[in-house]
Amino acid sequence: MPIYEYFCPACNGQFQKLVRGFSDPPGLACPRCGNTEVRRAISRFATLKSEDDRIESLADPSNFMGLDESDPRSIARWAKRLGKELGEDAGEDWDEMVDQMLEEELSGKQDDEEGRSPAKPDDLGWA
Repeated sequence: MPIYEYFCPACNGQFQKLVRGFSDPPGLACPRCGNTEVRRAISRFATLKSEDDRIESLADPSNFMGLDESDPRSIARWAKRLGKELGEDAGEDWDEMVDQMLEEELSGKQDDEEGRSPAKPDDLGWA
């Protein structure tokens, strides 16, 4: 039994309905406004990939189309796509980490691994 998503053009509402078979059920109406002229919406779907397929897709040259190495925002978009492809392997806070790195890059403030600001070239850190 599939779950279909529907769109109501009268109130711009969207709703889901568990349906037996592939035909719309009789008396289908928008729960918000009662309009019976609802349309089935196209839903997102997901496919499962093996680890080998995921790694192979990362090596696809089309992943690098539109990537501008000199633009931090472009790099951040690419890194977020990479994180989505890696899924759980990237960690739950991947996007947050990418956003933080982008913010630091754009502000010109970059800290070392211990969280200290880097020394100026002529400052050896003894002051």
